Amino acid sequence: MKITTQQRALALAVGVTLISACGSDAGHEVEVEVAMPVASEVQGQKWVSTMTFSSECGVVMQLNPPGAAFGESRPPREPVETDWERVQPGYVLLEPTGEMESYLLGVDKEIAGSYSGDYYPKYTQLLPNGHRLYSSKATTTAIHNGGGSTTGCVEEYDANGELVWRISLNNDYILSHHAVRKMPNGNVLALIWQKSSGDIALAQGRNPETLPEDGDFWFDIVAEIDPIAMEVVWEWNIKNHLIQDFDPTKANYGVVADNPGLMDINIFDVEDGMIHPDWVHSNAIDYNPELDQIAVSLRSMNEIIILDRSTTPREAEGHSGGRYGKGGDILYRWGNPVNYGRGTPEDRQFYNQHDVQWIRDGLPGAGNLLIFNNGHPDFRPYTTIVELAPEMNPDGSYVLEDGQPYGPEEMAWEYNPPEEERFFASFISGVQRMPNGNTFINAGAVGMQREVTTSGDIVWEYEYRNENGAPDFFFRAEKYPPDYSGLEGLISN
Repeated sequence: MKITTQQRALALAVGVTLISACGSDAGHEVEVEVAMPVASEVQGQKWVSTMTFSSECGVVMQLNPPGAAFGESRPPREPVETDWERVQPGYVLLEPTGEMESYLLGVDKEIAGSYSGDYYPKYTQLLPNGHRLYSSKATTTAIHNGGGSTTGCVEEYDANGELVWRISLNNDYILSHHAVRKMPNGNVLALIWQKSSGDIALAQGRNPETLPEDGDFWFDIVAEIDPIAMEVVWEWNIKNHLIQDFDPTKANYGVVADNPGLMDINIFDVEDGMIHPDWVHSNAIDYNPELDQIAVSLRSMNEIIILDRSTTPREAEGHSGGRYGKGGDILYRWGNPVNYGRGTPEDRQFYNQHDVQWIRDGLPGAGNLLIFNNGHPDFRPYTTIVELAPEMNPDGSYVLEDGQPYGPEEMAWEYNPPEEERFFASFISGVQRMPNGNTFINAGAVGMQREVTTSGDIVWEYEYRNENGAPDFFFRAEKYPPDYSGLEGLISN
């Protein structure tokens, strides 16, 4: 039976599973099997997420600073002298692994302020009102082996250090990880792992030869949470946007290259000689309010994707609806077109990338995407910074020619330092555009921060050493202008 996109949307609204084996684009026949939405209610009733959480994050997870240098390589020299004429004034927020205290570092490399919360911070953002948004490390209950990226606790403190709210995204089936983002409406975007069985992955078309050894399979969720109401108001689950060309008797069967908006469930990454249940390993998230889009970095896929936040929760489970008409399907992807059958391994651009973000309004390159391109020990053992200007239509959608990968073919800017200045931070890390056009770089895996001009000149560099005398890890390190309102009260501390 041939099913049109319109029929499929209707079926999703009422919770009917449709199976087909043909078609592709909007208004035409569809090639994929449509799985039952996991969180929808009957049409006419309020959408309710299946995720539950509490306001208690449990006992504090005890962490220790690294005891030795780790994280590949950096230049074998002392940090460069500060170029006071060209460095961006401001304060760098440093959060060393294994320390509960966070530090504000001036460009003079002196500590200008410090503060702490109730848990070890993974990533803190200073909000314009002086509040602090934490992605904090809680003791996990069921999902482990997510590296140092597991968090499980999201918190907000006011300017006086008093807790405003706290939510625990950590139970037998879900765990928040990596980063969170505060949205203009006050809600929080979070990355969440959903623990599932290998049998579920097999039913979705996964090749049994590439199932993780422990029998689990983690799907990634992007959730928008109202922290005051303790409610998930919107979510996107990668499980609802899959394609596979392995088994015609299983769900999601179709032509991968004809469905660039879907993720091939049979793409996998081998790390340390094993296939990990953490399938795509999302590690960064950002929100663009003008476009109403969400950017996500998928480390194990070596690509970034963009999603439509304008959808309703039910539309986000399906393949139509929203401002861009594609429901929860991927609007844009870049970095590794072999993933969707429109490239070769030689076309790969990203290697374990982190910290995708839109360059903010008012900054040089505003609207472009900025990414920390970590590198890979076997394929490209050095780090670069990438700035992209995606090819867009006037309505905010993305240009995609038939049979071709998403553009652009060329980067808008790349920081690829000469060999004597190269570094290799194979994990964590981040990047940020400065008001004066410089780019601030956090080589978090080697404990180094660097600021460079558009021509690649190093104008500021810093290395942090912990109580063991070792370079520490920094998941993120962000720089704030001296007049940033969120700094008030922290500097004097």
